[in-house]
Amino acid sequence: MTTPWHTREPWDTVLPALAEVGLNAVGVTTPDDTARAWGARSAVVFGSGGPRLWAAFLAAVEADPTVLTGHAHPLDRFVARAILRADPTPTGREWVRCAFDAERFVDFRPLAEGAGLGWASRLGLLLHPQHGPWMGLRAVCFSPQALPPTGPLPGAGPCAGCAAPCATACPTSAVSAGVAFDIQACSRHKLAGSCVDRCAARNACPEGAGSRYPPLEQHYHEHRKGGRSALAAHLRIGADGFVGEGPYWSDWAD
Repeated sequence: MTTPWHTREPWDTVLPALAEVGLNAVGVTTPDDTARAWGARSAVVFGSGGPRLWAAFLAAVEADPTVLTGHAHPLDRFVARAILRADPTPTGREWVRCAFDAERFVDFRPLAEGAGLGWASRLGLLLHPQHGPWMGLRAVCFSPQALPPTGPLPGAGPCAGCAAPCATACPTSAVSAGVAFDIQACSRHKLAGSCVDRCAARNACPEGAGSRYPPLEQHYHEHRKGGRSALAAHLRIGADGFVGEGPYWSDWAD
């Protein structure tokens, strides 16, 4: 009998440790060409479904406010530290985070779809079968182990045949039924000062409503400057001295 991949070393300890801090959506797929060239045989993709990662992040900030104020990208740094604690000696494995300051570029979307973490959607986000659009892609571990793939998911996903309330709710032309998500239109709208604390289209999606991010988390993701200040005020932390505020929507629109 073949041993299930998640019970093999190091995954028997890595997976529970990362799930504890909210990296709770995991799948396996074939690595990209670059990773295969240096010996990777599997790509283990990690996402954070629902507000569990945010809750762990808030607990860390409450214990040490410099988790928020001491880094340009505090949530990304929190994920990086969680990975290091879970896999401190990744011999033969390479971790790459889905972050603004990632060590190298990886196209996470096809890897995540191949690993069964979700279907493509009108929102430009993957729709997770449990969490809907309330999942963030966080990291991939390229491993020399030959692990059995877990995906992709069958069918076209929930957007097929949906009445597209996301498109109706979107105040700009970024989301349209049958048309790819328009990041440029979304960016222009946000840079003009709209939709800075929540995405109306994302909230209108009927999938994964029970996993919806709380308002403070949505504000943080949608507008790092205002969201970070709101979080600092909520936790009664001085808002002075932030190392950085990005990324901004203009960065993604370039």
